Amino acid sequence: MGMVSKIQPNGKEGQLSMRTILVTGGNGFLGSRFIHELLIKYPGYQVVAIDEEAENVPELLRPLFASKRYAFHQVDIRNSEAVAQVFEHYEISDVVHFAAKTHVGESIRNPGIFAETNVLGTFHVLDAARKQWMDGPFESKAAYADSRFLHISTDQVYGPTANGFADETMKYDPISPYAASKASSDLMVSGFHESYGMDTVILQASNVFGPHQQNDKLIPIILHKALSGSIIPVYSGGEDVHDWLYIEDFWRAADTVFHLGDAGETYLAGGNAPLKTLEIVERICESLDQHFPGNDSYHNHIRFVEQAGGVKAPHRFAVSTEKLKHQLDFVPETDFNRGINETIEWTLSKKRLWEVV
Repeated sequence: MGMVSKIQPNGKEGQLSMRTILVTGGNGFLGSRFIHELLIKYPGYQVVAIDEEAENVPELLRPLFASKRYAFHQVDIRNSEAVAQVFEHYEISDVVHFAAKTHVGESIRNPGIFAETNVLGTFHVLDAARKQWMDGPFESKAAYADSRFLHISTDQVYGPTANGFADETMKYDPISPYAASKASSDLMVSGFHESYGMDTVILQASNVFGPHQQNDKLIPIILHKALSGSIIPVYSGGEDVHDWLYIEDFWRAADTVFHLGDAGETYLAGGNAPLKTLEIVERICESLDQHFPGNDSYHNHIRFVEQAGGVKAPHRFAVSTEKLKHQLDFVPETDFNRGINETIEWTLSKKRLWEVV
């Protein structure tokens, strides 16, 4: 295991002086933002992060290398022994589980690694937590009586809806190996709650976007294509619909559910912004025309193309946020236009820095 910094053990068993939270997938877009905000907001917390990727360290985490409240290990959650070693080395009091393979297209091309990572990997983390926290079914060790496992999932487990909004009462109806693997991991988490009495909670998020997102996601791809003067490809007429949640609102939702959610419950978080892909591309082009004009409108670079395999029916994913609103008093605060403008401003600041360098 590669380690950036070492958190000192908390002391003798049964007397945890600080909460030591394991964040899986800590180098990802969502995980790194969660760690960054958590350590700022809660001085009584320390974080052990694991991720299979160790080379491309997120910008948000680089200042934490010198922190005594942060440690990193390069661990693939498919490796049960490596996961167990992390729990053995630290007195892990809680888990926030982000680690997952997330690309729908890649899951169709290579479904096996999605099953291995998202299903079996989730089991490995759950089982290590169970062994650390429990003496037996419904018998928590005294030091871990308040330990919680937060599982980060996706709205795609419910499948597309022709109209209306998916909510937590709907049956799972995944349409890709990715969504099926996440649905399976959700059921594994719920099964550990029902069978062992573990305090688990599930947060299912819609598409999250914002500054620091990896370049292989939709909005960063559109921005990169536009700013490089390339053609902006829009597949299948841009008719697919997804709900979009700004990264700041995602962090707030995860923070709320981690601290206030009821054990065994599932919560959906969305931005109340179901938009067609074409609408997103057009809004980005409009904003760029205003803030970073080129020789001609960015709209002129849009091209409609067909995906490999031919024309596919458009899918509509939209989620209800009523449960989070009524039970935990959470509502998203950043609408899509504000969020996309902040994302573009951040991207442009990076582009100008690169140009200077």
